[in-house]
Amino acid sequence: MAILDSLLMVAVVSIWGILVINLVLTLAGYTWYLRHVKRPEPELPEIPPFVSILVPAHNEEIVIVKTVLSLLSFDYPHDRYEVIIINDNSSDHSADKLAALQHEFTTDRLKVINTDSVTGGKGKSNALNIGLKQARGSIISVYDADNTPEAPALRILVAELLANDRQAAVIGKFRTRNKNASLLTRFINIETLSFQWMAQAGRQQLFHLCTILEQTT
Repeated sequence: MAILDSLLMVAVVSIWGILVINLVLTLAGYTWYLRHVKRPEPELPEIPPFVSILVPAHNEEIVIVKTVLSLLSFDYPHDRYEVIIINDNSSDHSADKLAALQHEFTTDRLKVINTDSVTGGKGKSNALNIGLKQARGSIISVYDADNTPEAPALRILVAELLANDRQAAVIGKFRTRNKNASLLTRFINIETLSFQWMAQAGRQQLFHLCTILEQTT
């Protein structure tokens, strides 16, 4: 019984410890929000930096067209960014769909890198390294193959990054795309937003850091 009692005590302390940590982060996140809610939105310089958007993709034929179209629809100056899709050893029709898009938008705006089992298929980091070698931008943006960012996303992120010389990276808030599909997806969306608005902001407020993600609004 002594062992069971000890395990129970460890479990109770762990659970309450996590709750306390999240409570502290939430309060700190709300403090961060109050400090920044009225801060004017930074603006891009007259000549914005050139941005390379990298998207690693493996068997994403269902979503890749919608993703690429959203990336090519940013309100960022179209001659100041490129989209690089790393079609990483896909066995579906991703290559065909990407080829059609590339024909429509030209290689200046959309570059597709098709890898095979020799050059690719070794995970997301390897795919990103392949794309990075061909990137022309002074700023690198990374999205997942199932993301559909809104038009202002890139402009806002780049402006925020340039607003502070001490920042090495920025992230944006993301939402669940199919939030209205069911009650479960509605709760998932609420949990996702709550984590970003409170826990992420709390880490920024207390420790000046946060988890870097590739998604944005």
